[in-house]
Amino acid sequence: MPHAMSARRPSRRVTLLGLLLLVAVAALLFFTVGPGASTTVPKVTGLTTPAAQQKLTSAHLSPKVVRSFDEVVKAGVVISTNPPAGRELGRGSTVSLTVSQGPERYGVPPLIGFSQAEAEQRLKENNLTLGRVSAAFSEKRAQGQVVSMSPAPATSVKRGTAVALVISKGRQPIQIQDWTGKPADQAVKALSDAKLKVDATKQDWHDTIPKGSVILQSPSTGTLFQGELVTLVVSKGPQLVVVPPVIGMQEREARSVLEGLHFKVNIDRFAGGFFGTVRLQSIDAGTAAPQGSTITLTVV
Repeated sequence: MPHAMSARRPSRRVTLLGLLLLVAVAALLFFTVGPGASTTVPKVTGLTTPAAQQKLTSAHLSPKVVRSFDEVVKAGVVISTNPPAGRELGRGSTVSLTVSQGPERYGVPPLIGFSQAEAEQRLKENNLTLGRVSAAFSEKRAQGQVVSMSPAPATSVKRGTAVALVISKGRQPIQIQDWTGKPADQAVKALSDAKLKVDATKQDWHDTIPKGSVILQSPSTGTLFQGELVTLVVSKGPQLVVVPPVIGMQEREARSVLEGLHFKVNIDRFAGGFFGTVRLQSIDAGTAAPQGSTITLTVV
């Protein structure tokens, strides 16, 4: 019986030895090619994203891409790694790649036609700021709306760039000058230069305002806006009337005829004008004279 027990002991030793050998091999594999093995983070800064990922994968590391703006490094190129190059890590560890998105730029949004408050909100939403605000008259934009802006819409700018705005004060009022009694051609030019419409087609006779000058202007005072109408009535000068013959007529009859034609009559009595007969008229019969002219009659 003792002999049988001693025969079993070498078998147990062999089994234990094999187990220890198996553990040793497993440990060796774990720490050399298995999960427990270590690796070094390779230098990948300056590489494109695919090249850096490939290099990390070859080093048995797991790349994770994090993007960041950079004013110098071209978009798609690795700026840095975390952990940095040269660090010892376990195989399968994650290495963060900070990849450039290029310079941080934002497009200036279109703001023309918006109110100042709306424009300021849109700038904020696009990571930009409100710059200098000024005001100007505008024929197209209502009061309070953005007329113009700088930089222009769609311009690519840095974060926080200030955008200047010009806000409409509404339409510019134009002060009217009264051209009554003045040359109509000058009036038309001045009013047209002020961007007003001018109608100077109407004409009329006038005893005192010379031909070609303005008799009437509507409106003559106040203010208008660009494109509104000013009407001018232009003088044709005094109306001409053919003077009738009144020599030989009695004073009363001659006066009646001449005044009926809107002439003024002046009487010059020769030797008292006893007979009351017209012997001379200062404007010859058949002459075209301005209506309202004075005709002197010599009565004897």
